[in-house]
Amino acid sequence: MKNLVGNKGFAVKVMFSSVPLGAITTGGWGDESMATRVFPTFFSSKGLPKLSAFQPVRNCGVKTRLAAAFFMAGLLCLSQFPVPVQAQSVALVSGAITIAGATTISGSTVVAGAINVAGATVVSAGSVLEAGSVIEAGSIVNGEAVASSTVLASATTVTSTSILAASSTVAAGSTFASSTMLAAGTTLAAGTSFEAGSELAAGSVITAGSVVNGTTFSSATTLSSAVVVSQSTSLAAGSTIAAGSVLASGTAIAAGSAVVSATTIAQGSVLAQGSFAASASVVNAVAVSNGETFAANTAIVASTSLAGGSIIAAGSTLAAGSALVSSTTIAGTTFAGGSVAVANTAVVAGGSTLAAGTVVAAGSVVNGASVSSATVLSSSTVVSGSTVLASGSTVAASSVFAAGTMVI
Repeated sequence: MKNLVGNKGFAVKVMFSSVPLGAITTGGWGDESMATRVFPTFFSSKGLPKLSAFQPVRNCGVKTRLAAAFFMAGLLCLSQFPVPVQAQSVALVSGAITIAGATTISGSTVVAGAINVAGATVVSAGSVLEAGSVIEAGSIVNGEAVASSTVLASATTVTSTSILAASSTVAAGSTFASSTMLAAGTTLAAGTSFEAGSELAAGSVITAGSVVNGTTFSSATTLSSAVVVSQSTSLAAGSTIAAGSVLASGTAIAAGSAVVSATTIAQGSVLAQGSFAASASVVNAVAVSNGETFAANTAIVASTSLAGGSIIAAGSTLAAGSALVSSTTIAGTTFAGGSVAVANTAVVAGGSTLAAGTVVAAGSVVNGASVSSATVLSSSTVVSGSTVLASGSTVAASSVFAAGTMVI
């Protein structure tokens, strides 16, 4: 802003703008220009100087008339300059990179700054949760249910598949080990860097300003085929990573990112014929784009994550390390071949069997009886009444899920 004093002694505030004063119009006052409204003495309704504006100096000396002319010329010239940087009020909106489908971590991925757990997240063995990480109630770390919010006093190495409950915080310096999978809903903050060996799956959207393998994108581009990262790569805000993508070892997840997982099916499992993998799932490291019903029994030999809406058919077996996270329906008798974690509320159908060693988290209900604190079943329990397993429960090997069991 600058004060300009007119010939009658009053102060006029002028906002420097990159748009000519005579060209600015706003609704509500009519069709005259902004300049006319602010400087009615000097401008006509067309935004041009009125001759009457010069009446006060008409009979003055040449110097006075020249001064007035220079004043007007200067005013019009100033109006052409852009607003000085210090005068601008700029709101910077931090953007994010969205993961649109199951994405696999293929090696140790570094958490460069504290990140949030937006939804239950399955963390593979070999991961490290650095001191200062906040582990919320309902989490399972190394087989132990977490009953109340806990701040880690020292670094904790994950020795068995663990689950971080929503609202947990992963401290800077932590690492996610190979086979950890990030699901749709994960957002990576600006500044996340992708290490060589990472793969951006077909269907990923690369927005303007992104740099992939040293090439800068000037406009948004949807990848028609997968791109393997071989050199410096960073994605601009608004980019989308499609299901089936891979984050290579050394990839750094920027502070402010938010992670979430989907139902994870461990290697060694078998998804029976008739099982359904919803869109955005990954089965044996292959992305499922439009939903897929299995025509035959499928052995799980590589990274597998089932997006919400998936169905596990009768005759399936879930290997140790599997985790029920996203909305998943068990359509028929399914066996727990090893410890299976429950990351969200699971409604267990009648006829199911919870084997001895099953950990029932606080807030659960077993055969109509409420469980007020984490309890380990000392003997096999057949479900005959209302049974709901709260987040943080772990179903022991040899348990059986009956048809109608579902995660909600």
